[in-house]
Amino acid sequence: MEKPSPMNKQKRKNKYALPLGGVFLVLAVIGLISVAGFCIRLTNQIMDNTREKNQFEDYLLPVVMFDPVEFDSPETADPLFLLQSSLWGTLLSNPNKYTYDESAMLVVPASDLDVYAAKFYGSNVKLQHQTIEDFDVTYPYDPETKTYGVPVTGQTSQYTPAVTKIAKKGDLYTLTVGYIPPGTLWEAAVGGSNYEPEPDKYMIYQLKKVKDGYNILAIKSLDTWNAEQQSGAEVEVGTPSITTQDMEAIT
Repeated sequence: MEKPSPMNKQKRKNKYALPLGGVFLVLAVIGLISVAGFCIRLTNQIMDNTREKNQFEDYLLPVVMFDPVEFDSPETADPLFLLQSSLWGTLLSNPNKYTYDESAMLVVPASDLDVYAAKFYGSNVKLQHQTIEDFDVTYPYDPETKTYGVPVTGQTSQYTPAVTKIAKKGDLYTLTVGYIPPGTLWEAAVGGSNYEPEPDKYMIYQLKKVKDGYNILAIKSLDTWNAEQQSGAEVEVGTPSITTQDMEAIT
């Protein structure tokens, strides 16, 4: 029997080399596409922090609704604001917990406000319990029973929060928060799902992650925040990308 020549052997190798190489090429392309798709999905998950923004907006509602004056520490904040935000934070977090008295007012223990204030602003904040008079609504405080009465009419919110930027460093957060006026909410409702209300202004919120939520460390205007950045003042969290110029461009 005639032995196959080296030339014939080479032809046989070449015969299978092309399709085999094509298979490897296809697999390589599929692998690249899979890796690229994974990277895109991962990037989208990282970039799309809508859920986190919504969580912060719910958390900050009892604060933003009272349009607080900026402060560097909760201990220096307006005592009335601390009391109001703690009352409404308590009510919003426990909407079905309290009952009405004979005057058709919700009865809320002052101790519940103390718990919420410690959770929201830290244990160093001590509320100054007193009757709250806000425009035409009064929230009477009874020092004997140590309870508040909340009328059925309730509180009309001045603003609602719209978190536009989140910067994180460890357990510290810096949020850029837009203030949506009440009238804009109605416009959004009648304007349809494509309508995006524009905030009246923006404020910087600095928070620290704690066991049961977040402590508010400071609230600052954009002007104050930018001045601190330009002066080289130390800040404990990353700088949000929005600036005064950005705000002017939006409005």
